[in-house]
Amino acid sequence: MINQLNAIAWDEEVRRNNYWTRIVGKEEIERARKGDVRIRITPTRYVPPSWLEGMKGKKVLLLASAGGQQTALLAAYGCTVTSIDISALQIEQDRKALKMYGLEAETVVSDMRDLSSYSGSSFSAVIIPHSLNFIEETESLYAEAARVLEKDGAFLFGVANPVLYLFDEKKEEKGKLKVKYTIPFSDEKSKSEKEKMKMIRKKDTFEYSHTLSSLLSPLFRHFILKDFYSDESGNKTVDSFIHDSFLAFRFIRA
Repeated sequence: MINQLNAIAWDEEVRRNNYWTRIVGKEEIERARKGDVRIRITPTRYVPPSWLEGMKGKKVLLLASAGGQQTALLAAYGCTVTSIDISALQIEQDRKALKMYGLEAETVVSDMRDLSSYSGSSFSAVIIPHSLNFIEETESLYAEAARVLEKDGAFLFGVANPVLYLFDEKKEEKGKLKVKYTIPFSDEKSKSEKEKMKMIRKKDTFEYSHTLSSLLSPLFRHFILKDFYSDESGNKTVDSFIHDSFLAFRFIRA
């Protein structure tokens, strides 16, 4: 049910021209063709070049990363890309970008947690922007990512800092931060039925904050942490108070 609601919500985000749905520009594609590929898995910072070294010519799996950006950029860089996204319109943005720039990639409308179509050790890298906040449980996704990754394959992902979900959204929109919720937050469990029905009518996404323990502890069963950075949210009110609004990780398949 929540998956279906989020698919509808992200289709609506395409219509609203959300930043993550806008097709990448020609200049960025040409730069990627020349070996300078710049992708984001958090709102404002580019992934460090060292995180993408050695990926040219390799098979890369993008999960919940459609929207005409990362898929086209990595294809232009020379990767063999598979993009999976629950939103049909987000995948359509990928397809439009690929056609626009004469590129090729596999694009699939599906839940990012269902990787049953792919055999073990199929990919050299799995990349997820900050999309883990749209699923309630992460451990099974990590296990599947590990399964389809080859040994020493890279697992890159961004995620919202759980503390972002403490605050009253309406106050935040007015430039004020007021603690309203407890962590772990869940739109499904932390809000009233009336509030949830309003979200459905507005076609808003349903999100989950997780805890740092649930986000990180299961990773160490499959991966080795190699690098990390934090990023701003792009919201001045939040960023003036929290300097690590988003977190980005580079793990290697053990």
